[in-house]
Amino acid sequence: MPNPSTHIRTATDTVTRITRPRALRAVDYLRVSTEEQKLGYGIASQGRKNSRHIAGKGWDHVGTFKDEGVSGSKEMGERPDFDRLMEQAKLDAFDVVVVEKGDRIGRVGRAFWRWVWALEDVGIFVAITNRNIDNTTPEGRAQMRREADYAETEWENIRSRTQGGLQEKAQDPGSPHIGGRPPYGYRIADKGIKGASHLVVDEAESEVVRRVHDMVVIDGLNLRQVAVRLNAEGVTCRSGRPWSAANLRDRIMSRAVLDAELVFRGAHAKTDAEGRPLWGESVSISLPRVLSEDEAATLRRKVAARARTSGRNRAVYPLSGRLIGLCGARYTGISRESLPYGHRNYRCGGKAGSLPDRPVCACSYLDAGTVEQRVWSEVVALLGDSRKLEELAAEWVGMSDGDQEAHAERIAGLDRQIESMKASITAVIVASAKQQQSADAIAAATAALNEELQQLEEMRAEAAAWLAEVEESDRRARDLKALANLAQHQLVDMTLEEQSEVLGLLEVKVFIEGPVPVRAGGHACTVQSWYRSAGVDVPAADLSDEQWALVSPLLPAGRRDRVRRSVDAIFAKARTGVAWPLLREAYGSTSTASKHFNEWVAQGSWARLNAALAEAERVPLPVVELLPPMRIEGRVDPRVMLSAEERSRTGS
Repeated sequence: MPNPSTHIRTATDTVTRITRPRALRAVDYLRVSTEEQKLGYGIASQGRKNSRHIAGKGWDHVGTFKDEGVSGSKEMGERPDFDRLMEQAKLDAFDVVVVEKGDRIGRVGRAFWRWVWALEDVGIFVAITNRNIDNTTPEGRAQMRREADYAETEWENIRSRTQGGLQEKAQDPGSPHIGGRPPYGYRIADKGIKGASHLVVDEAESEVVRRVHDMVVIDGLNLRQVAVRLNAEGVTCRSGRPWSAANLRDRIMSRAVLDAELVFRGAHAKTDAEGRPLWGESVSISLPRVLSEDEAATLRRKVAARARTSGRNRAVYPLSGRLIGLCGARYTGISRESLPYGHRNYRCGGKAGSLPDRPVCACSYLDAGTVEQRVWSEVVALLGDSRKLEELAAEWVGMSDGDQEAHAERIAGLDRQIESMKASITAVIVASAKQQQSADAIAAATAALNEELQQLEEMRAEAAAWLAEVEESDRRARDLKALANLAQHQLVDMTLEEQSEVLGLLEVKVFIEGPVPVRAGGHACTVQSWYRSAGVDVPAADLSDEQWALVSPLLPAGRRDRVRRSVDAIFAKARTGVAWPLLREAYGSTSTASKHFNEWVAQGSWARLNAALAEAERVPLPVVELLPPMRIEGRVDPRVMLSAEERSRTGS
C-alpha cells in the first residue's frame, strides 16, 4: 500500500497539542561520532541524561533512536536511525525529540537547522537537556541558536557587498577578471593583486584555437574529426582530458573566442520576481582577440554548415544519453543505411574512440525503434497505472522538502530579527561613543550581539537556500504533472520529441546488462524488412476471394492455389515474425512461399500487390524483441500527483 502524504500541521494544531491535558510523548536521539568513540565517549551517558530530563518534564518516554559512529556534519538522509525517526514523525508517533547537547543534532548550521525545521514543519519540537531549552518559545529558539556550533560564515550582508564590488569591477576599462576560471584561450594576469587582475590571451591555448580554425576552415574537418586529430597529436584540454566534439564546441566556439566578449550577469543571472537582475545590470567585458573578426566569422560559418549537412536528415533519438552500455559509456542515436539493423540505431559511445589507437568496446548496436518501443511501453504502463504511480511517488514523499509557506514565514521572521539585532548594535555603538569609550571597549560591548547577528544571518541564508530548492522542485513537479496528464490521454499520439521530454522529467536511464541475442541464422526477417522499409502495415488476415480476384492478375502465372497460399503465408510471416517452418502446417511448403517472395520483390510485383490492397484492413508490424537484457530506472517526483493548489490545500 502506498504511504500517506505527510500532513504539515497548522499553528492551531500545535497549540492544541501543547495545551491538551495528556503528557507530551518524547523520544530521545543519541549520537556519537567515530572520533568521540575513540576517546571513550559513549551512548549510555547521553541516554541517562535524556531520561532524567524527560522524567523531570513529566513527559512520556516512548522511544529511543541512536546513531553510533556518525559525524555531526551529516544531514538528513545520511543518518540511518534519524531517518527512521523521521519516518515515525510522519505517523504522529511522538511530540518532542530530546537530545543531550546541540552538537548531537549537528556540528554545522546546515545539518542543525534543516533537522530542526523539518521537525517544526510537522509540529514536533526539539529539546536540549544540558541547557534545559527547547524551541517552543522565541526565547528558547534564541538560546538554541547560541547552542549550535556553527562553521558557516555571514551570508546576506557579505554577499551584497561582494556582488556590489564585482559589479564595479566589471565596469572597469580593459578586460577585468571577475572571478572563476578564465575562458579557454585566456589566462589571468596580475592574479592576486587586489583590483588589478585582468584577462589576457594565453599563448599556448590560442595556438590550439588557431589549429582548430585551420583544420575546420582549410582542411574541411568537422569538430569530431578535429577532436580525434588533436588527441592523436597529444593535444589535450586544459584539464588534461581528451578533446571531444562537445568540449570543442564549448571552448573553441565560445563567445569569448569568437566575439572577444564576456557578459557579466548574462542570461543566467539571478533575477527578482519581476525579472530584474538582482545584483546589478548586465555588463559586456571586451577581451583581446584570439582570432580576427574575419577568421572568427569564417570558423562559425564553416562549423554551422557542417552541422546543417550532418543534421539535415537527422532523426529524433529520445534515448540518446539514457542508454548505458556494458562498458559504462552512453549510447547515442546514429542514422546510417549500412548499419546492421536498419536506418535508425543507437551506438555505444565506447565505439567512437577518441584516440586512433585506442580499442573500441564490443557493445552491440541497438535498433532504435525496437528499444524505444520497449522503454516507452514501460513508461506508458507507469503513467497509465495511477496506483503504481502513487506507490512510486510515495517512496519519495518525505519531510526533507519542507513547506514553502513555512519557509517563507521563517525567512520573514529571521529578517525581522536581523533588523532588530542591527538596531541594537547601532544603539550600543552610539551610546558607547557618547561615553567616549575606546574602540576596544565598543568591540567588547557589541561582540555578543555581533555573534548572534552572524548566527541569524547564517540561518537566514540556509532558509533561503532551502526555499529555492523547494521552489525548483515545485516547478519540476508542475512540468512533470502536465506531461503525465498529457500522456494519460494522448499516449498513442505522442511524438518522439514529446516522449523525449517525458523521459527527461522522469530521469529515465536504461542499463544494458547483456549482448543483443542473435536471430537464428543471423539474418533479419526479409519479409518484415520489406514492410518496414516500405513504411506500410501488413494485411490483417488471409486474402478473401474478392481480394484474391483483385491481385491475382498482378502475379506471374502458376498453380493458382499454390500462389494464393504463398501470398497468405507471406502475410502471416510479416504479421507474426515467426520462422518459416512454423507456418508450414497452415500454408504448405514455405520454401515455395519464400522463393515466390524473393522473385516478386525483384520483379516489383509485391509492391504492386500491396498497392492494390490499399483498402484492406491492416495491422502494424510486430516488434521482434531482439533486445539485450536491460534494466530501466527512473524517479517520480511525489508532487506529480498534486497541483500547487492541491498541495497547499492538503498540506502535502
